[in-house]
Amino acid sequence: MTRFCWRKFICASVFLAAFALFSASAAAISFQIVQHDPAQDKIRAASSVMEGVFFDYFFDSGHVATNIPTAVSSGEGDDDDIFCGSISDSRSGLCNYLIMIFVDYDGNGSTNPDAVLLSNIKSVSWIIYDTANESIMGKGERAVGNVPAKSNNATGVKSFTKKLAADINSAVKKK
Repeated sequence: MTRFCWRKFICASVFLAAFALFSASAAAISFQIVQHDPAQDKIRAASSVMEGVFFDYFFDSGHVATNIPTAVSSGEGDDDDIFCGSISDSRSGLCNYLIMIFVDYDGNGSTNPDAVLLSNIKSVSWIIYDTANESIMGKGERAVGNVPAKSNNATGVKSFTKKLAADINSAVKKK
């Protein structure tokens, strides 16, 4: 017959209580990348790379994170339609915040618009919404600017995206 070990029981109970407390205090966020791209109507590989970095960053920062698939927008009317669907999805997923991330591409001068190149991205802007009342909780923008040759690759896109994620995360944590 096995003996009941109070020490293990108490340690397990404390761990579960701490986990429950942490989980209850974490913000539930959803995010979506909206690709503004006059040159393409398909999702670029760089958008997919960015989506992965955002998801990992938010999750590693302690949020309950989920993403809504990347969407391609041809203009403001599309942005409104995308937002309506995304806010509904976020609410049904019981998320506190929806983060819309708009990636503006400029592939006209690119020698390879399909490649994961930081120079193909002109700027990224974001809006953080409170899903309960659709109010804007924060927003920002970051331009890519001149890209050194050594950063004009997937690693450069990831590094740029981590900086964006840090900016967005600090705005979420202030709420």
